[in-house]
Amino acid sequence: MKVVVSDTSPLIVLSNIGEIEILKKLFGKIIIPKAVYEEFGEYYDWIEIIEVKNKVAVKILNKSLHKGESEAIILSIELNADLLIVDDKDARKVASDLGLNIIGTVGILLLAKKKGYYKEIKPIIDKLLEKGFRLSKDVVEYVLKEADEL
Repeated sequence: MKVVVSDTSPLIVLSNIGEIEILKKLFGKIIIPKAVYEEFGEYYDWIEIIEVKNKVAVKILNKSLHKGESEAIILSIELNADLLIVDDKDARKVASDLGLNIIGTVGILLLAKKKGYYKEIKPIIDKLLEKGFRLSKDVVEYVLKEADEL
């Protein structure tokens, strides 16, 4: 089974649009650090909460990132995670620079579409945009093209 760690934002966004269960369908379970659990505030039996060991590394990343992002990145390294779910641009850059495989909320939706969990993702992306999730027109166009919906 793949080890998948998530930051807070994708959990909140997916929960707000009623699509949180797609993570369970795609990955079976996901792992979050304690800071992400505290920020998210919801519990699901398929989400495992693990304490980050390297607090010094978290403090270093906290200089430029939020605590949840910092802990999610460090936990991904500690667990040798297969995938980190993160949306924040700066956190994605740091994670990528550290060699982590990353995916964001929209990437999750695209993956779910490709695996047959959604007939179309455009209505879900529209819902994201209605809820204030920021996506450039280029990203929306790219994702819809990849999903064969454009």
